Amino acid sequence: MWHGILVVNKERGVTSHHVVVKLRQVLSQKAIGHTGTLDPEATGVLVVGLGQATRSLPFLNESVKVYRAEIVLGRATDTQDATGTVTAEKRDFFISASELEKALRQLTGEIGQIPPMFSAVKVNGQKLYDLARQGLEIHRNSRIIKVHHWHILNPQAGYEYQSRIQCAITCSKGTYVRTLIHDLGVLLGCGAHMGSLIRLKSGDFQLEDAHTFARIEDYYKRGQFAELLISMNTALSHLFPIWVRDEDLVKINNGGKLSFDKYPGDLKVGALGRIVDQFSNVIAVVQLENAGTHLFWQPVKVFKYS
Repeated sequence: MWHGILVVNKERGVTSHHVVVKLRQVLSQKAIGHTGTLDPEATGVLVVGLGQATRSLPFLNESVKVYRAEIVLGRATDTQDATGTVTAEKRDFFISASELEKALRQLTGEIGQIPPMFSAVKVNGQKLYDLARQGLEIHRNSRIIKVHHWHILNPQAGYEYQSRIQCAITCSKGTYVRTLIHDLGVLLGCGAHMGSLIRLKSGDFQLEDAHTFARIEDYYKRGQFAELLISMNTALSHLFPIWVRDEDLVKINNGGKLSFDKYPGDLKVGALGRIVDQFSNVIAVVQLENAGTHLFWQPVKVFKYS
């Protein structure tokens, strides 16, 4: 069984789930999962975990995402992208560069965002897109997201109906870029939807490190698939490293605690660490806890390799 992180360059028109299904078929293993879902029409970085790495996905550094997106002015759609049904249209308008920049500033920083109906968010156990396909719309609570940067890549003096604007967005995990663009259209008063979207970076993982499915299949057939994998030790390198002795590996594998005095570091209570063996395999993710009289490393997730 393969264990590690694979960065996929997802193609347009394919769901994130379908990428996992295809990988399971090619690699003949079930233990495969992804993090940071990309819409079917979006392309770019999709982080996939194989084997025990599927259990490490919550600990990856993916808090910040970077996208290149296309804003299409004058039309709003029910899906907030180019695949949806037009819900509003305005043809006679002119938006100056300064008006656009002002609206972008209003949607930068910490803001509230309501997840779109066409999304995988669950409300009362039901996925929103299943309800949306039934023609239903229900109340969704606003979520706090953070837009770090949002700037125009092809600035013009002004913008009109069907203007296509390329932009770069750096934002927090959980941000819906198409909703940002929809909300921008509301602020501008002309409506807007997302034309295209590519994820350039997801935390530590970037497009330059991503592989197309054709490349993945080719490397697998040639027996070189391992060259494409990022080890768990590398993927979790942001966690404090703890290289332990053999006798303590047995203790960790059985869910036992380790004394902080034995494996110290300049850390605060609550910090996460990674237990590493002599072969650079990550054996566990642990958390620094305080028992009142002493500090210790408590296993949070133990990885069992086959």
